[in-house]
Amino acid sequence: MGLFDEVKENVTVRQAAEFYGFKITKSGLISCIFHNDKTPSMKVDRRYYCFGCGVTGDVIDFTAQLFGLSLKEAALKLADDFGIQISRVDRRKIKNPRKILKSKPEKNLVKSEEQEYIECVRAMLDYRILLRKWKKEFAPKSPEEEWDEKFVEALKYLTIVEYYLDLLLFGEEEEKEQVVEMIKREVEKIERRCRKNG
Repeated sequence: MGLFDEVKENVTVRQAAEFYGFKITKSGLISCIFHNDKTPSMKVDRRYYCFGCGVTGDVIDFTAQLFGLSLKEAALKLADDFGIQISRVDRRKIKNPRKILKSKPEKNLVKSEEQEYIECVRAMLDYRILLRKWKKEFAPKSPEEEWDEKFVEALKYLTIVEYYLDLLLFGEEEEKEQVVEMIKREVEKIERRCRKNG
């Protein structure tokens, strides 16, 4: 289990909010930290969602926003604050991620591992853009409003897409290979979805 999964498995947003000093109402609401909130409008449980400004995410997103950290730094902070043992490994970073996006896959019948990797990165980046757009555009305006399917999809997949991107861009070779293996069959479907809705 990776760092992100380990943290999310062990800590909920509600636990983190309590740990970091927030007062939680009986209905599980806190005052939103992302906008000037006079009445508590952010629901906290495993995830969080603010009915005032539409901000949503998991415990890592919450901690990253709260302390101005990257997702990885937030996950490490949570692991440290909640005593979660994580094996620390040096992560080799790609020297120039933009180079990946500009490179064109060769037209061969059999794709190389590098081509599959590039296509996976592109698909995940495009899908992340689409999901962020949907999360903002289709967020409910009130707690009573029914949730749009696109908003639900954004809530369901945005965190995992960002996690996969983190592994693809900054993970060890073995982690990159595992992510490519998991998502390569979905790449065409994701690209079609992005083109259709982009």
